[in-house]
Amino acid sequence: MSSPRPSALQRSEARRVLRAMGITTDEQAAPLAGKLSAVSVKAAPEIAFVESLHIEDKVSGGLIPFTLWPFQADALGVLNEYDRVFALKARQLGITWLVLAHLLYLGSFWGNRLFLIASQSGSDAIDALHRLRIMYNSLEHPPVTLVTDNTEQIVFSNGSRFESMKATKRAGRSKAAYAGFADEFAFWDWPDEQLNALDSACERLYGATTGNGPGDVAHTIWKQSQAGIGRWHGIFYPWSAHPGRDAEWYRQNVTEAPEPRLAKREHAATPEDALSSPAGSFFERFTRERNVAKVVPVSAWTTWRGIDFGYRHPACVWVQKSPAGQYFVVGELAPSNVTTEEFRDTIVAGDKRLGVSPRYSYCDPQGNAANVQTAESEFEVLKRAHLAPRSKPSSIRDGCIRIMNLLADPDLPLVVSEDCPQLIRCLTQVKPDKSRPELYDQREDSPYQHLLDALRYLLVNKPSSGGGGVAYEEASSSTEMYF
Repeated sequence: MSSPRPSALQRSEARRVLRAMGITTDEQAAPLAGKLSAVSVKAAPEIAFVESLHIEDKVSGGLIPFTLWPFQADALGVLNEYDRVFALKARQLGITWLVLAHLLYLGSFWGNRLFLIASQSGSDAIDALHRLRIMYNSLEHPPVTLVTDNTEQIVFSNGSRFESMKATKRAGRSKAAYAGFADEFAFWDWPDEQLNALDSACERLYGATTGNGPGDVAHTIWKQSQAGIGRWHGIFYPWSAHPGRDAEWYRQNVTEAPEPRLAKREHAATPEDALSSPAGSFFERFTRERNVAKVVPVSAWTTWRGIDFGYRHPACVWVQKSPAGQYFVVGELAPSNVTTEEFRDTIVAGDKRLGVSPRYSYCDPQGNAANVQTAESEFEVLKRAHLAPRSKPSSIRDGCIRIMNLLADPDLPLVVSEDCPQLIRCLTQVKPDKSRPELYDQREDSPYQHLLDALRYLLVNKPSSGGGGVAYEEASSSTEMYF
């Protein structure tokens, strides 16, 4: 094995020890560097241990050496460094084997440790112990002997034991585990309650799953981990992490699959793919390849804002039109629990950040109504900052059709900047509304509604690319104009 991989594990173990000591800066850590060296080396042998194991090969049906792929070696460092790890992944990347091998290492060289493994079904729980048994039996010189080995637990002579179970609402309760593994927890029957019970029982907890759609506990944990909220460290492993997969593999297994949309979620290239709706996204024609790019705002291009005032979650998007007539979403804003004045001021700051001077703000027509407390409308608040609000009555369906048509335009598709991750997530994951499937999810608490509404208000106020009719903003300054 090459030296960089063991040293990565050493560094991660050293960082874990430092955090436990309350040391978070390089200056604090410098005097302790020599003392930590002896502690950090204990993680180095793990790669050698794991690569001495054998695992099942699905192709041949036999056993093969567990030769780590580069991302798997890096993942061992992550498992050593963090107490809560969430691996959002594409299918068939060997993550389950890797986490179980990590637990086997921890149980083989340290005694009296309890490891809990929770799976989607009883057969999956039995299979987890089966995998541990295969790896243990492949050791030429096991450091411990088996004391108990059945369908529910494996116990070593050093007192460490592995208990495998189907995930239930009480899984892990009354237990005090050194570490736990929540395998494919997005597909558990009651993932919120089951994961919470396991979380309380385990000092360390590793969760790995493919996505099962937006809005579930896996999606929540992922969003929080990316925002630096909570204990979970989130990491995504795409289909391309597998060294045996290339563009031709993707074409055969995803692009040309009987159900490409489902295959794209199973073999995800991005977190948005992994967390897309299993029942189908409303904007099925949206693709990252066609509709997402690195976009730099051009100050000379015509720019507008789309604004939804929301109830607690207002939203704003900035859209530019190229000389060729193509629309580009260059910015987004989606704060929570702010006043209209605060929202307005943030929009003004967004104009400066993007370096644009929008001509008009196309808004929710409800913003014309006066506030019962201030007797002032939201439009009037925007006008004081010269944001030029405009609106026209339109049906939600009209806006949905406008967005879908622009996304699918073969020549000039709507392009969303990579700097708009929330809008990209909306277009990727929003489901059809349950009661009106011709519309996207209209629930007030939907995490997707308001940015989409802001985009919709803008587009229904504009003629289509290259289309006829009178440009709205040139027709009049009135807030109630029609094409």
